[in-house]
Amino acid sequence: MPKKSKPVENDPKATWQNDAETLNYEEALQALDLLLAKLQDESLPLSELQSSHQRAEIFLSRCERLLSETEQNVLQLDPETLTTETFEQRNDA
Repeated sequence: MPKKSKPVENDPKATWQNDAETLNYEEALQALDLLLAKLQDESLPLSELQSSHQRAEIFLSRCERLLSETEQNVLQLDPETLTTETFEQRNDA
């Protein structure tokens, strides 16, 4: 009989990912900065090191994703009107 997957509430990584998805760029960057400072603390117990590293990766991924989305939005701006061009408008030109 196959094992059942763990519910999200018992999976800290899934919880951290869900929490990170609610953050804007500045909030995710601040959370990442706090975790990086914590990771640089030599008194951090080894038991917390791995979980802190995983959380930092989640916040970094969130920041990268938000930056990428913003970059794509900027690339779609019409430089003359600063409005978003649609795909059809670019092909008509």
